Amino acid sequence: MNINDKFPTRQTHLDFHTSPDIEGIGSRFSKENFQKALKLGNLDSITIFAKCHHGVCYYPTKVGTMHPHLDFDLTGAMLDAAHEIGVRAPIYITAGWSHADALKHPEWRSVSKDGRFMTVGGLDDSKALDQPRNHCCWHTLCLNDGGAYAEHIYEITEEVCRRYDKIDGLFFDICIVNDVCYCESCKKGMLDMGFSLSSDRDAREYFIIKRRAFMEKCTAILKKYHPDATIFFNSGGAHQYKTRYHSLQTHFEMEDLPTAWGGYDKLPVRAKFFANSGKAYLGMTGKFHLAWGEFGGFKTKEALKYEVATMALYGAGASIGDHMHPDGEMEMQTYENIGYAYDYLEKISPFCYGGEPVVNLGLYCSMKSDVNSGVSNILLQNQIDFGIVADNNFSDFDTVIIPEGSLLDEAAASALRSYVEQGGKVVAVADSLVKDGKFILDMGLEYVGAAKYDCDYIVSLKKEENIPNAPMLCNLPGHRAEVCGAEVFAELLTPYFSRTNGHFCGHKNTPHDKNAKRYPAIAKYKNVVYLSHPLASEYNTYGSLYHREYFLKALKLVYFGGALKVSGLGSQGRCTMISQPDKKRYCINMTYAVPVKRGVAEIIEDIMPVYNVKVSLNVKENVKRLYYGVTGEKIEFEKQGDEIHFTVAELNCHTSIVAEY
Repeated sequence: MNINDKFPTRQTHLDFHTSPDIEGIGSRFSKENFQKALKLGNLDSITIFAKCHHGVCYYPTKVGTMHPHLDFDLTGAMLDAAHEIGVRAPIYITAGWSHADALKHPEWRSVSKDGRFMTVGGLDDSKALDQPRNHCCWHTLCLNDGGAYAEHIYEITEEVCRRYDKIDGLFFDICIVNDVCYCESCKKGMLDMGFSLSSDRDAREYFIIKRRAFMEKCTAILKKYHPDATIFFNSGGAHQYKTRYHSLQTHFEMEDLPTAWGGYDKLPVRAKFFANSGKAYLGMTGKFHLAWGEFGGFKTKEALKYEVATMALYGAGASIGDHMHPDGEMEMQTYENIGYAYDYLEKISPFCYGGEPVVNLGLYCSMKSDVNSGVSNILLQNQIDFGIVADNNFSDFDTVIIPEGSLLDEAAASALRSYVEQGGKVVAVADSLVKDGKFILDMGLEYVGAAKYDCDYIVSLKKEENIPNAPMLCNLPGHRAEVCGAEVFAELLTPYFSRTNGHFCGHKNTPHDKNAKRYPAIAKYKNVVYLSHPLASEYNTYGSLYHREYFLKALKLVYFGGALKVSGLGSQGRCTMISQPDKKRYCINMTYAVPVKRGVAEIIEDIMPVYNVKVSLNVKENVKRLYYGVTGEKIEFEKQGDEIHFTVAELNCHTSIVAEY
């Protein structure tokens, strides 16, 4: 589903990790300045702070330590100022990182199995105090229920909840950054529960039980005083592979800083995953050039516009991070940039939220995130929209991709077999459907085994324009199978030998042996296609366009496209469509921008228009009117059978197109 229309979509996450060595904290804060920034930014929500990573609080506290150079309730002042102008203001409480608490109570710190204190960012306590400090390095504290530090966070939470009459929500940070802890409290707790200290599996299970208990108790405290408030546990709470914590979130905030953490293609597959949650979800980026807390770092306002439009394209709300100056004065340039982006987001919101994605291609998520990114990138770069298979609901889709590294339990395998028997189509990749040395589906193939060599080659049996008419290197070799009924479309060629000190050829890889046995690389049997190479990983790692084309070649043997088809948008164009039956319309959203590498960062610099994008739409309803959502400008279209065809004359960053029926 798309984000709930009632959930805020134009948010700012305001950090304030401020050293106790700095004086004059909040000395230039004023209600007027704060409200001016919120209005300029066109915000409907701003996450404000109660306790920061330095371990100090920004309100009068009897439980914690108030910042020594703050002489008023800064948290309360921000809360009141936001509420006065109708802006929501969830409150931030640091959890897993707290410098002052770590120094005062080393027994509260998380401990690894070998007895060392856990830290992040290369923190080295042995360095002299006048030595340079790495970026983002902190002591990690143990939040497991039953420990003294967890009790401290409960007390902070209760104090905050009792202090303020209206709390919109709580945002706990750094909550699930590890998966085990061997502090004295945890070791005692493991033994009391019958777990073995030598078993890594027991340690992980104990951690999950106690970390969930921590989250449940924080929630209970909040709900006792503010039953309608939201709660989110960051740093793991919106992790795609930590589903055991998802039920404890009222919504999801996907912390993605594209200039620093994974680039601009990280968001889509995560957004599609959380679209199945039934809860609101939003993307988190920053006003910063690089990462969190970068004073004086700025993205361009055009980059922010593109980022929030892309979030909306995938049904996600937006949250843009900022960091307040120690004196409490808001930086207006930041909110001018945010406002530029959010003014546009407000205009396109009716065409992005409050609908259902229209997709008929499903992705069954691999247990490897780089694989999912690889598949996602291949599809997105060809404007092939897709959804995520949730709860083994394969029948939601016409075709399903099962990429390498997927892990199907017996329930999933049984559901997949039923899906195929009822006409569902599958593209299985590498080891995805192999169990106990056999394929779990009848694919007209007999599984032989994993790769024997360090690389191999793929060659199409048919000459094609977009694929080399010659064997192509695969750095990640394929699995071997024997044909017993399947039709082969490409073959796997092996090298003479793996490259070792004893056997090597030239500078890099060993060439293919033309006389060696060949295996199927792409084969089709009925409505199932097998792709022997892990091409999603290959493409994600090495980026060859031809590996992408081989993947698409396999997909298109069974998948013939969805309701929306687009051409001329280029590999950096993105396109989705939602259905809004209550309004009797479909909404198509497109974005286009080209991220480029500048130093260490991937940035958006030039947003150039794209012209004459060809679109075809095939829906069961009779489309009566087609127009651009923001301007209302009419778009001419032609009907050809069941399809309508039209041209987007110019796409500049983003456009919304509405098809009414």
